[in-house]
Amino acid sequence: MKIRSIGCIAILSVLGATAFGGQKPSKQRVDAIWEAVDDRVTRQIDVWFDDGDFPKAIQTLSFEANYAPHDYEAVTNLGWMFENVEDWDRAMATYRTYLKNNPQDVDAALPIGQYYYNKKDYAKVPPILESTLSRHPHPNVYRILAHCYEKLNKLNDAKRVWLAYIALHPTDLTAKVNLKRIERKLGAS
Repeated sequence: MKIRSIGCIAILSVLGATAFGGQKPSKQRVDAIWEAVDDRVTRQIDVWFDDGDFPKAIQTLSFEANYAPHDYEAVTNLGWMFENVEDWDRAMATYRTYLKNNPQDVDAALPIGQYYYNKKDYAKVPPILESTLSRHPHPNVYRILAHCYEKLNKLNDAKRVWLAYIALHPTDLTAKVNLKRIERKLGAS
């Protein structure tokens, strides 16, 4: 079944319940319909991705991101897909639009930071991610930022970020190993 058909069925189900039943469908029913549509769309995108049909996947992800511009997963999936086909400008535009439109999302800057980190453009990461630390973002913000500071030889900043992260996540043994490495480097300098 094509994605378009599934979306139409879901919309008609919601509208039909209103028109023929005389009552507005419950939020629970509407949410269940959209969850089923989302599950089906996700499975279809996976098939297209596995088949190498990236344009169809991008088109569907674009629709999904436009329909739900505040949905982190929908938008970042689209950005990642643009990266996958090396459309760097559209990937960055997607991430920047999400950041601009979702200032309340503490992790809105993460995709941009991760993009620059993956491109080994380490100097661009701290201005993007540093300001989010006070809001206790996703652990990957701390990890990426600390690694960038280390790559930039800003070891005191790397140590500060690892310490802040470990204070929030004291059982992360890998973070403690990273901190020890930074401390050894600082002791050697």
